[in-house]
Amino acid sequence: MKELIYDDDDLTIFKQNSKFYISYDAGSHQVSIREDEITKEETDLVMQGTKEATKVLLTLQKRLEDAGEKPYESNV
Repeated sequence: MKELIYDDDDLTIFKQNSKFYISYDAGSHQVSIREDEITKEETDLVMQGTKEATKVLLTLQKRLEDAGEKPYESNV
């Protein structure tokens, strides 16, 4: 079961089975919703505000690219 942790400006964080996930629109010209796992530390940073949330998303997208995933395509 998903437990909502944070919801602000189309950015949502939820906890499921002791893991944290961020849901966000990764598209630029069209909506592309993604849900990706993040750490507790990244969760705390996102909740500090837009500047920190942006840093977390950029780091996450780089991590996804490094893992061979396409970070701008929907995965839900």
